[in-house]
Amino acid sequence: MKGTPAQKGRGLWLAGAGLLAILAQLQLDHSPRDAPDPWGLALYAWAILLLAWALTRTTWLEGDYPHSGTPSDPPTVRWPWLGLSLACMLIAFLDSGGNRFRPPGVMAWIVAMIAWFLAWWNAPFPRLPRDGLLLRGHHLLFLLILALGIGFRYWDLWNLPLDVNSDHAEKLLDVRDVLNGEHRIFFPRNTGREAFQFYLAAATIRLFGMPLHKFTLQVGTAFIGVLLLPALYLLGASLWGRWGGIWTMFLGAVASWAVIPARVGLRYPFLPTFAAWSLSFLIQGLRSGKRTDFLWMGLFLGVGLYGYSPFRGMLAALPAAFLTVWLARRGWRTEEGRRQARDFLIGMLTALPVLTPMLRFIVDYPEIFFYRLMTRVSTWEKPIEGNPLLILADNIRRALLMFHWTGDEVYVATIPLRPMLDPVMGALLVLGGAAAILWMLRHRDPVPLAVLMAGFVMLFPSAYNLPFPRENPSTVRAAGALPPVLVLAALVPALWTAGWGSFPRGRWVGWGAAALLVLVLIRINADRIFREYATTYCRIVPNASDAAEILRGFYAGGGPETNAFYVAYPYWFDSRLIGMWLGDLDWPYTIWHEDLPQALEAHQHLPGPKLYLVHPEDRASLAALQATYPEGWWVLRPRVHCDGLGIIVFHAPPAPP
Repeated sequence: MKGTPAQKGRGLWLAGAGLLAILAQLQLDHSPRDAPDPWGLALYAWAILLLAWALTRTTWLEGDYPHSGTPSDPPTVRWPWLGLSLACMLIAFLDSGGNRFRPPGVMAWIVAMIAWFLAWWNAPFPRLPRDGLLLRGHHLLFLLILALGIGFRYWDLWNLPLDVNSDHAEKLLDVRDVLNGEHRIFFPRNTGREAFQFYLAAATIRLFGMPLHKFTLQVGTAFIGVLLLPALYLLGASLWGRWGGIWTMFLGAVASWAVIPARVGLRYPFLPTFAAWSLSFLIQGLRSGKRTDFLWMGLFLGVGLYGYSPFRGMLAALPAAFLTVWLARRGWRTEEGRRQARDFLIGMLTALPVLTPMLRFIVDYPEIFFYRLMTRVSTWEKPIEGNPLLILADNIRRALLMFHWTGDEVYVATIPLRPMLDPVMGALLVLGGAAAILWMLRHRDPVPLAVLMAGFVMLFPSAYNLPFPRENPSTVRAAGALPPVLVLAALVPALWTAGWGSFPRGRWVGWGAAALLVLVLIRINADRIFREYATTYCRIVPNASDAAEILRGFYAGGGPETNAFYVAYPYWFDSRLIGMWLGDLDWPYTIWHEDLPQALEAHQHLPGPKLYLVHPEDRASLAALQATYPEGWWVLRPRVHCDGLGIIVFHAPPAPP
């Protein structure tokens, strides 16, 4: 494909469309929350028209791309292996009662999964190339992007975030249960949680000698966040070709929406990571027609269901995505289409042996397993105030706008009330959606529809929140839409890179522009993560680490551990987090503010000095302390790491003999 001056000029028009889209997103980003800026919408319209004009008059959409293949593998099934798998599934199911993993059931569970794959596998097993692994240019780019993604997720991980919340305390208790031999399938504490993170954290502690600490949780979830990147490469390459994989992976490496939840230490990254893996193998299966791709899809579907509860939406997203493409291809009319439908069904059933212990828990304790879901779609916890259909429609509208205009108000894993995407990536998403439509029309290729459908369905774990509509849009519950968003946003840069690479004299200009885009995205998202998010989060999160530091100083100065107390106050820090910083989750010296007057009667007889940590707004407790200890004094200890609410430290002198 040789470039003409007209094509090069249209490349500049494509760049102009990108600049217009960025300006449009900047307008929306600064528009009021009650209505988007009409100038932003108008600029987006012009950018889309310019993009369409540029792409339809070049050959960039006609280059090499992943074509759908016709598999030659026979549709076989090995009945002895299938029988072994079913028998071991039954053993694992029966041995998983009482919400416990036990060695016989676990062994049967592993055999059931392996035997299932051997029963349905109908392709040669993967082998290393005879000439060995050759390192090519795109391999180096892959490794560089992987290193970049690791850096974004692990840089200064101890300090960002430094302080955490009660969810971390609950999870550390679950990890402790695992370390103490309580091998649960599903953890009912704190409205119920899937098990993957707790076993990962326990393994991290056993293998690397790490403490029972929030940092151990963060190390594990950052690792899960890194596993997202190869899946994004596979997804992008399956849709748009090699450059599509490179750009999708790069966007996932730096996007604040992908990075921040992976650093927090909660189960959030399990959703986008395993959604990306299962969706990428679905796309590969739709391209190749191979049953083996659908088997891998089902495996990652089953594993993902042990991660984070909103992942359950993939049980609907994958069939919806497959059916959309299958119907567009009129698969019911051909034997190949009917065979592919059977293989997809086998792929979905592959999740069953993976889920065998979980299925036993669901049968035994359905009210625990579905509790969190039912509190968000029904009146189990709170009445639905209004027409449910109208609430759902408005939730879907706001969820669709979260990439460019609305935002999550929860500070834990995002920048509150800011769009999920930075202005450049938001602009690329709009242009990528338009380019994907042109791509499908030019190639008569319905496979990208699968990504669009899966992304839409995975908004529902956020949007179906009927009793608590303010919780929508949710950065973390809607994160199943992150892989589709990133792969669409990667299309225009992929076309740009591939197109300019064809023009011998202009390739350096095109690649220079691509390098500039890379640097801009790194700079913007680094600022969002390490400055804007860090500042906002630190200001809001309760500062239990400061409290622990004050207590350490008291102990180091000779104060008895039994004489230092935390006076608990509503919506302040969890006392278990003070214990976490002190090395004892069960740290017992907490007094609720309403119980302080009675406790002080006993404290007066304690020998030695005493110390109390009091909320700055808890004037009643401070008055009670001053009345009990007239010679005592207090100071307001400001936050150490940022502005925000400090801690009143009340010192009581030793009682007279």
